[in-house]
Parts: sequence; structure tokens; C-alpha cells
Amino acid sequence: MLDDLLDIGVRCDHIGNSSMKLAWAVWSDHRLLVTGEVIYVHTSLATRRPEPVPSSVRAQIQAQAEGRPVTQLRLGRWDELGSAARDVRAVVFIGEQNIPAHEEWDADDAQALHAVVLNGAGLALATGRLITLGQAAGQARIGRMAVLRSMRGSGIGRQILQALVDAARAQDVRTVILHAQTSARRFYESLGFTADGDAFDEVGIPHIAMRLDLRP
Repeated sequence: MLDDLLDIGVRCDHIGNSSMKLAWAVWSDHRLLVTGEVIYVHTSLATRRPEPVPSSVRAQIQAQAEGRPVTQLRLGRWDELGSAARDVRAVVFIGEQNIPAHEEWDADDAQALHAVVLNGAGLALATGRLITLGQAAGQARIGRMAVLRSMRGSGIGRQILQALVDAARAQDVRTVILHAQTSARRFYESLGFTADGDAFDEVGIPHIAMRLDLRP
């Protein structure tokens, strides 16, 4: 039926030299509906011939099977994490949301604290930044929160936001502010942020100011 809720499971059953076999199944209300499998072959884009499955992919699959984290969160300055943060923001803001490049990059990047989530292969999946310089006394600002489309709903956006809030708290910040896209308002509210005023336009996208008061 069109209103059925489906549970979909995928697992890696086997990794060969250059191929991986994934098994999948679909359930509805605990009833198994269908199963299947798919085989992926790792191929060189240059030669169009099979190549060994990268060790980083094997390691991620093994970690997932053992219940270990398959991503890592890093905090650092622009000269440390700028390349990774730039990759995510270019895809999400410039490519997906059509924000002009000259509106995306600013001087705040150089003095902000950046958070980036990477997968086991070093690919950046999400980012955000925390700015304290130039803010009101006891205040910090979070911005440039971006998660690759394929990773939305996985919890890494929450991981980025929490890491930045924790970093602000460690600097004795009393209030964290941000400009949230209105479509993401509930996400920020789920972590304790509250709306502060009416919606407004920023780079052609509806935003709303939000704040989080930090207490001991």
C-alpha cells in the first residue's frame, strides 16, 4: 500500500579482490517482502579495468560490522581543515543551493574554529564553523553548517553542531547565535535553540535568527 512504512536493510556479504557482494531485504510491519543482492566491481576510471577494493573501503565495512565508528570528527583552523570544509560547502551551498561563490567565502573563515566529519577514506561529509572574534561579549556565532545530501539524516549534522556548541562552552561563551535556513529550524530546535525574531532573506534563502543560552 502507498502508506506502508518500509524497513530496508543492507549488508556486505563478501569482499573479493575487486568486487563486493551486498545483500538487501525489505520488510513491512515485520513481514519480509523481498530480498536480493547486488555485486559491485571496483574499476579504475583511467583504465576501465577492475582494480582491488581500496583498503579504506574494507576498513570502513569491517568497522561497521563490528559496531565501531566509521567517521571521525575533527576541529581545527582553516589552514588545517579548510580544504575539506571547502569541498562540502562548495557542493551544498554553491552547487545545490545556487549561492554565488563570492557570497560563500569570507574573511571569517580564517579566524573561525571549523568542524569537519570525515569518513574512513578521508572524504569530508559535513562541516560547520564557530566564530567568537568580533562578536558581542560572551557571545559566539555558528554558521556554514553543511551536510552532503547522501549523509543527511545520519546524525552527523547533529554531531557537528554539538561539537561547536561544546567548543563555545569551553571558551566560557554564554550565548550561541546562528542564522538558520527556515527549512532546518526544527533541527536546531531539537538541540535547544530557539527562534529570535521573524524570518528574513539571506542570499536569496529564507532564514531565521536562533539562539542557545549556555548554562553551567
